[in-house]
Amino acid sequence: MRKTVRSNCRFMVQQAGGKPFLAVQLFHDTIPLLKGASLGFDLLGGISVEQAKKLAEMLNEHVLELFLTTDEKSGEGG
Repeated sequence: MRKTVRSNCRFMVQQAGGKPFLAVQLFHDTIPLLKGASLGFDLLGGISVEQAKKLAEMLNEHVLELFLTTDEKSGEGG
């Protein structure tokens, strides 16, 4: 049996080694499998911090939730 868990989230711009990337911040601890984990997206080389911020704003306006679907036997059990 498959189980889907959801969390509201927002996208933020952070930098590593001078390069911007998108980080996902989950609200609440509604996805136990991701507790303590960091979720992010590397961006193409050459993207500016300003461009990354615009991308994060657009995602925040249009993305409602992050979801994760697992098999019950994969340790996510209910």
